[in-house]
Amino acid sequence: MSALFPVFIDIKGKKCVVIGGGKVAERKIKTLLKYKARVIVISPEITEEIKKLVSSGKVNYIKKEYSKNDIKDALLVVAATSDTKINAQIVKDAKFLVNNVTKEALQLNSQGKHTKNIEYIVPAIFTKGDLTVAISTQFPSLSRVLRDEIKDVYGKDFAYFLKYLKKLRKDTKRKIKDSKIRQELFKKITSKKIVSNLKQYGFKKTKEEIDRIIDET
Repeated sequence: MSALFPVFIDIKGKKCVVIGGGKVAERKIKTLLKYKARVIVISPEITEEIKKLVSSGKVNYIKKEYSKNDIKDALLVVAATSDTKINAQIVKDAKFLVNNVTKEALQLNSQGKHTKNIEYIVPAIFTKGDLTVAISTQFPSLSRVLRDEIKDVYGKDFAYFLKYLKKLRKDTKRKIKDSKIRQELFKKITSKKIVSNLKQYGFKKTKEEIDRIIDET
């Protein structure tokens, strides 16, 4: 398996189609909704949890078997059926991004050339405020373990830190007109030393150090 290029995509309000209505599809749907996607589910049957999402208006559901037109104009497609052949066909049909939940699906077309779409995987993700961490390995269970370890280290204090940096960036743009001085300042307040302080002492103590650096600028 070649190295994968990590990518973050703004899917807010974008058409994302999930083909399948089982437990795997359910998990994928919840992830997409977390990022405010416009989710459409295509499947003859769906789980009770997906039914609740449909009833609440969070998801659009079309009760039918998959056909190529179902993914027309979709930014992102999730092939989450229990049929590997159908998932492989979805991979071929998708024009943009497609997440194939079965490893057995075809990666190449009948001529041995790469398909026109971009196939991607969903990494192990955790978010805390403006902090988002995504981890990918060839072993999903290992990715989740690594995610949880990082989550223990980079928790709410980093969320506070990022929120503070956003405010600070606005304030410094207004107060410090020289862009080079601003860049040097942010190098100092986002340095390895500051991150180490944040992990060791928390946001409150680290903010005191940052304020001192700002006062000396």
